[in-house]
Amino acid sequence: MSIRFPDFSSSLLLVGLALMPIGLAPTAMAAGTAEKPCETDLCRSVRQSWAAVRHGTSNAADWTKTESVKGWNATKSGVSDAAHWTGKEGEKGWKATKNGTKEAVHATGAWTKKTAHELDPGSPAKAPDSKADSAAQ
Repeated sequence: MSIRFPDFSSSLLLVGLALMPIGLAPTAMAAGTAEKPCETDLCRSVRQSWAAVRHGTSNAADWTKTESVKGWNATKSGVSDAAHWTGKEGEKGWKATKNGTKEAVHATGAWTKKTAHELDPGSPAKAPDSKADSAAQ
């Protein structure tokens, strides 16, 4: 933070204070501060600058808090939306797998039945009889 000097007389005041004998400066300053607050341009400027800094800090803190709450709410919503999407997609995938498995079983059964009929069109598809096979030999 820099201190600005609004006019030439304030700079002279500072130079004068710096050049005062060391024994007189604290007494003069102590007497001035005990009676009334400093009303020079420099003091007013410093008070205004401090008030602006304090106000800016307060505004920055409020903004940061607001943005943090917005960010947290967005994160919560995003996580919730992602979980719902994952649940829906998982259910769709499970249903597709279940339907695909059923269709595959039916297709396999149909193919097996057709193939068995093509191999032996006169007899129904059944397991070979082990006694009949051994007697034929």
